[in-house]
Amino acid sequence: MFGKKKQSSSQATLKRVNHTPSIISEDVRLTGTLTSQGEVQLDGRIDGDIKAEHLVIGSTGIVEGVVEAKSVVVKGKIIGSLNASEVNIQSSAHVHGDVFHDTLSIDAGAIIEGSLKQRFEKEEPELISEELKPAKEVKTLLDGADSDLSFVNKQAADKAKSN
Repeated sequence: MFGKKKQSSSQATLKRVNHTPSIISEDVRLTGTLTSQGEVQLDGRIDGDIKAEHLVIGSTGIVEGVVEAKSVVVKGKIIGSLNASEVNIQSSAHVHGDVFHDTLSIDAGAIIEGSLKQRFEKEEPELISEELKPAKEVKTLLDGADSDLSFVNKQAADKAKSN
């Protein structure tokens, strides 16, 4: 009305503004996906996926879904896969699913039903040659007499040519 333009609410993105952890208390049950760029302390239950920077699943915390984070401390229960750089599974934890990790620590008494798989950094393919060969030259190389046929196949091909 006064000439100021309103910014579109469709540009709303998550932005971390403080360093206070988000706490989901024991009496809270959430259904859906939880996303946070900070730390989350879960003492309640989440039926859905969690994506967070740092996640602490308290002894009363339960997650039924996929957990992705940089670091995770598990004291409660996860039913689903866990994918994190640093994983600390404490003695009171129950993990029912696969754990993908870079570093992993498991305290005595923890229950894990699933596989433990160490993540590896993605390898970048090396370029052997900067020069690309023309398609005609590549076809000539493939059609050449010294192809990758096995000895038996070469004999059969030679026999077929002589007949």
